[in-house]
Amino acid sequence: MKQLILSRITVLFVFFNSFFLFQSIKAQEIDTSENQLAIYAQLRTRFEFRDGTYRPLAPNELPAALISDRIRLSFDYKYKSSLIVKISPQTLGIWGQANMVQGIENGGNKIAIFEAWSKLRISDFVNVKIGRQVISLDDERFFGETDWLQGGRVHDAVSLNFNKNNFEIKSFFAYNQNYKTLYGNNYSNVSGNSYNTTDAFPYKWMQTVWGLLPIGKKSKITLLATNLGFQQSTISARDTVVYYNQTFGINFYYNCQKISAMLIGYFQCGQNSFGVTTQAYLASASISYKINDAFFIGMGSDLVSGNNVGSSQNINTAFNPYFHTGHKFYGNMDYYYVGNSHKNAGISDSYFKITCKNKGNSSINLALHQFVTPNNIKDISKVYDSNLGQEADLYALYKLNKFATFEVGYSFYLTTPTVNFLKNIPNGKYFQQWVWTSVNITPQLFKSKF
Repeated sequence: MKQLILSRITVLFVFFNSFFLFQSIKAQEIDTSENQLAIYAQLRTRFEFRDGTYRPLAPNELPAALISDRIRLSFDYKYKSSLIVKISPQTLGIWGQANMVQGIENGGNKIAIFEAWSKLRISDFVNVKIGRQVISLDDERFFGETDWLQGGRVHDAVSLNFNKNNFEIKSFFAYNQNYKTLYGNNYSNVSGNSYNTTDAFPYKWMQTVWGLLPIGKKSKITLLATNLGFQQSTISARDTVVYYNQTFGINFYYNCQKISAMLIGYFQCGQNSFGVTTQAYLASASISYKINDAFFIGMGSDLVSGNNVGSSQNINTAFNPYFHTGHKFYGNMDYYYVGNSHKNAGISDSYFKITCKNKGNSSINLALHQFVTPNNIKDISKVYDSNLGQEADLYALYKLNKFATFEVGYSFYLTTPTVNFLKNIPNGKYFQQWVWTSVNITPQLFKSKF
């Protein structure tokens, strides 16, 4: 009896599997699905040994060591070519910081929304994206995702985009409020329009237009214009003044079989977030050469204007790359424009890079930096040298399989008394270093058409 029952179950199992397999094949042959849904996950764990990251350590300071992680899901929905919706929650953590037994208040394991936007197709060439979104333009020298940070960077904005015959225009508009600081987190607030940046976005207004113009098959030019409105109201004195700052940029790219080159220039004017008149600039030039399919070499130089330190000036000449991915440019140890300040002094960064790739599965990268300040640096009794030291960054990547990548890096910085002064570490050690390793898992959990 038992064998009879098992045999019938087996027959039914084979029948249903054959039926669903046939239906699946038939659906693929005449796929008229209007809806698509895919779910992705990212689990990125990173170990760091910080023996002088962000700033020099003093002789009596001990290095820091930590393990952090990013856990992110991405729900991507598409309806024909008319609508795309993306919702991406994430949580960040440091190992051991949240209680072993999770409490009611989540003990630090809070879920946040990284991205949440919808894209509507208006015509064959125009679409609009609304919601919390990444803004990444050009090489991310001014607008970047900053993916190195476990939290990343997003904007709450509306984006209107045009794309036809390789000609592109992107525009962004944002208007922000922060009710939790000034209005008791009262969503139904009916009076007052002041903004405070505490635990919120750094700007109240943002309007940006970006355009790409191809020049033949090997070159292109992009143009950027951004207007930011800053307001910093307080509870006791509700200042309603908004200071507006403008940034204009031009990027030239050249790319052929062996040589790639970039020329970049930005100019900043208006007022900074403190209301000081601003006239600042950023200039960059770089070139890379492909020796063969495995080896690449490159060199370049960046010049970022700054203020003289130790002397007064009526105009702010310090360029602010507000939303850039600085980790890509001014050394991996993030001494400049990331983390703590360097007294708004300018930076000149001359660098040389070598990259070795192995069939897409692995790569090794080496970058050497020489930092100099173009500004005068002095305190009451001393004039400092312009040399800001040297940094070496070694970084390796190995792709374990389709979904898993292993990364490791080592950097060291040879500092100078000028660096110690700008970072407010009078007796900082000469040799600073940083070691890190990371495992990045990015599987596709689900995909369906219906």
